[in-house]
Amino acid sequence: MEEEAWKSISVMQNKNGEPHVLQQKMKVYTSGVDEETPGYTRPLMKHRIVPVKDLVEL
Repeated sequence: MEEEAWKSISVMQNKNGEPHVLQQKMKVYTSGVDEETPGYTRPLMKHRIVPVKDLVEL
């Protein structure tokens, strides 16, 4: 079974001093047996920068 997720890599500030998070897309592979069986991840070459305020509730 395959899924995709975003992994946060680094926190940085833009020119206005607002914090943003650099994220990398990951392919998540699971065994499909049950939820507790370990799987593995593979990083993909897709990245995005997201404002911290969009990721957390204040």
